[in-house]
Amino acid sequence: MSENKIHVEPINISFAKSMEVVTWIGIAGMLIFGVLYLTGISSFVDMKVAISNWHEPVTEFWQATKGIEVAGYGWFLSNLGAMDCLSMIGIAVLAISPLAAMIVALGKSDKAYKIFFLILILEFLFAIVKPLIMAGGGE
Repeated sequence: MSENKIHVEPINISFAKSMEVVTWIGIAGMLIFGVLYLTGISSFVDMKVAISNWHEPVTEFWQATKGIEVAGYGWFLSNLGAMDCLSMIGIAVLAISPLAAMIVALGKSDKAYKIFFLILILEFLFAIVKPLIMAGGGE
């Protein structure tokens, strides 16, 4: 039986491997801090209170669980000592994994792909920053 040899360009291999590594890092962060939250170590929102209010709209959820009004990302960033907030770092890492892969692949690409990746990277960065700088963003 003959083997089919498939050639994969180095740019594709570097993109895929970096996506895999960053994805595993994000999943590990979510799992580690999520399990620590489930064990009751340093939580921002009490688990029982969160479960009993999970069906509520976001404004009512935050009023019932913490007595606060949430606007933007300040609540999350100022409570990074809490395991439930730290588990969200894993989600953020997963969200930027394509950006990391594009940056890695940029180094392995030729001129045409470099331009393509630079455009994609700039677009991705703009999508990340846009809610933070434009009115009504980040909420």
